[in-house]
Amino acid sequence: MLLVNCSGSGELRHDPLRAVTAPLSSDAHLALAARYAPWIYHEVHPDYGRQDLPTRVDFDGDLLGANNWDHLADFELPPTVYYAVLETETHWFLSYHLFHPRDWSYLRIGFNETHENDGENLQVVVSKASGRPVLLFTQAHFFGAVHADPDAGFRAGEESLRAPLLTLDARGVPSPAGTHAGVFVEGYGHGIYGALDPSLELEVGADGSPRFPGAGLVFRPAAPGEAVAEPDPSASGAVVPYRLASTEATLWPGLADGSLIGEGGLLDGPSRLEREVIQLDVPRFYEADRFSGLFGSDRGISPFAVCFSFWSDQIGALYFDPANRYPEVLGVPEPWSRTYVAYPYRSPSAPR
Repeated sequence: MLLVNCSGSGELRHDPLRAVTAPLSSDAHLALAARYAPWIYHEVHPDYGRQDLPTRVDFDGDLLGANNWDHLADFELPPTVYYAVLETETHWFLSYHLFHPRDWSYLRIGFNETHENDGENLQVVVSKASGRPVLLFTQAHFFGAVHADPDAGFRAGEESLRAPLLTLDARGVPSPAGTHAGVFVEGYGHGIYGALDPSLELEVGADGSPRFPGAGLVFRPAAPGEAVAEPDPSASGAVVPYRLASTEATLWPGLADGSLIGEGGLLDGPSRLEREVIQLDVPRFYEADRFSGLFGSDRGISPFAVCFSFWSDQIGALYFDPANRYPEVLGVPEPWSRTYVAYPYRSPSAPR
């Protein structure tokens, strides 16, 4: 079977698809990441929605950025979400990343509306005292927003509180006792929003869960040992399991030694981050070689570039130092520890 995108952005599928069988990398935080992994209400185009499926960064068997647009048609896209965990005495900070080989447009006009590789981030902050999510950060393109549990004690500061945090139980039913944040991901450009963000204008069902304005899939964390495979994009409303993979185990070594950075690598666009806990050049984007308008070909946001704005000098601060970054821009409840337990990252120039 051959599917061709009418937008002129390339063929979508060549059967039989090749499958990458290398196991996904995990770390000691896998069970914790699964417990708090989001339910993802993902807009997916029913005809051209292969481009809307979040998948592994090495879906084509390599960690190269500049061949992913063309390789999408040849390889299976197993649903995958990346995670990373930082811990203090009072909170866990769980960063999640969604990767798509293409940011695409249904109709192209030839100016900056598509790009090779697409990445977006979200972060869940969990109170260790209650075991519940208390804050959700979502990143849509070059800007982020926070969504809080109304009873958790967060206050607006330099950053506002966008909307309440929606939590769901293991069945995907909204519940104040749920541990899974609900997020909405737009089609085409794949920006991430809190599921209750008023700008989305989503309908809400009788059980409190959001309803799609159009076609889409609901992605949930897979149970241990559960099979995960590329879903049918036209199966609107289907609930689809995804696997988790460790950002720290998969990509941090290549960032620390520079092997994944720059032309011929996976990530690019360094921005200097200077924090007390770490100083490094944070890659803002995935490396790419496909025209994306006046601002360059590298546009997909990297898993490390978790920040409120790409127009600040704090790109990556929420990934590498969230315990200190949040109090700089929000009123945070006490107790709030700013000291990390077993901090896993080191400045590249520091002794190991």
